[in-house]
Amino acid sequence: MRRTFIRPRRILWLAPVALLSTLHGLAEPRIAFCDLLRDPQVFNGKEITLRATYKYGYEWSQLYCLDCLDKGRAWFRIADDVDAKAIESLKRAPKGAGTVNITTRGIFMSGGTFGHLNGYRYEFVAESVTDVAVVVKGMKSIEEEREAEKKWACGGSNPK
Repeated sequence: MRRTFIRPRRILWLAPVALLSTLHGLAEPRIAFCDLLRDPQVFNGKEITLRATYKYGYEWSQLYCLDCLDKGRAWFRIADDVDAKAIESLKRAPKGAGTVNITTRGIFMSGGTFGHLNGYRYEFVAESVTDVAVVVKGMKSIEEEREAEKKWACGGSNPK
């Protein structure tokens, strides 16, 4: 009977591959923002990772995507215990008001009313925020904002 054995060099090469495979299996898949709004009861109360456009100002803080504006927008709230990396990422966003694209991980909620004057059917509570890309700095005219969104927002022709 012939014995087969793995050479030590192969073991060293296989170990990182096995580790990456294990870590990859633990990572949450990124969900398209519009998929949340098309079937909100499936994702209600679940931890989600997504990329969307975040528009904020004096009385608004919302996530949206141009591809599903007819489904609504989600009130965006940052958890009290958000990680330090999220705080650092958000420093890249314009102060006071603006529109940015973000990747965020958090809890999606539906089945109620949320946000300013209970004006939103959905809420997203962020635990992590990364990859902030500015679409609009501050408040602009409606025409300027729409033009920038058409180009660079979620669902635009060339999203950042």
